[in-house]
Amino acid sequence: MLTARMPAATSSQDPGPDASDVCCAAQHAGPWPTPPDASESAQAYFARLVDDDRQEEAIRFVAAWLGPRRAVWWGSLCVWRSLRSNDDAVVAHNAAIDAAVAWVIAPNEENRRAAGVAAEAAGYATAAGASATAAFWSEGSISLPGQPEVPPPAGVSAKAAANAVLMAAANPSAPVRHRTLRQSLRMAAEILGGANLWPYAPFRKTSPPQEASQ
Repeated sequence: MLTARMPAATSSQDPGPDASDVCCAAQHAGPWPTPPDASESAQAYFARLVDDDRQEEAIRFVAAWLGPRRAVWWGSLCVWRSLRSNDDAVVAHNAAIDAAVAWVIAPNEENRRAAGVAAEAAGYATAAGASATAAFWSEGSISLPGQPEVPPPAGVSAKAAANAVLMAAANPSAPVRHRTLRQSLRMAAEILGGANLWPYAPFRKTSPPQEASQ
């Protein structure tokens, strides 16, 4: 079973919020084909999805549970892992990951707006673009500067982060994709547990991220 090797997301004393509360708070992060049971904790629901091999559902849920900053970091790590093995990676894709991580390290308005620009340059339908989009949609207004503020719908940042993870795992080989998604879920569980958090400087394809707990 996948969870046999997966680090615990939280301690037994802290099972996290109710899974239904996470889903409701991030309603646009779904869909949730397998809804949580009444009063089922986030930890228990996440473990159940993983045990039942519902990888995509587990990825979408854990992106919502992580919260924007950790979800963007997780998505960026997964995308970076796919880019580093691709010698033909587009420069704009590397720049989008740089921008997403820059926002994670310093989540200010300037970096958020820069992530939005980088997402457009990389393409919203790419894994790197989705990761940068998740940063841009994390907070603030998604309208153009100087225009009336339009807050992002609840959960769209989590959905973009989950899409980044799923697109980064794309592979014509089903077993390879399954294995990559399993590794991504383990990484998410580690981040939930407080491990493998962000460093203090953005990373690039030629300089792997230094995972450091905070």
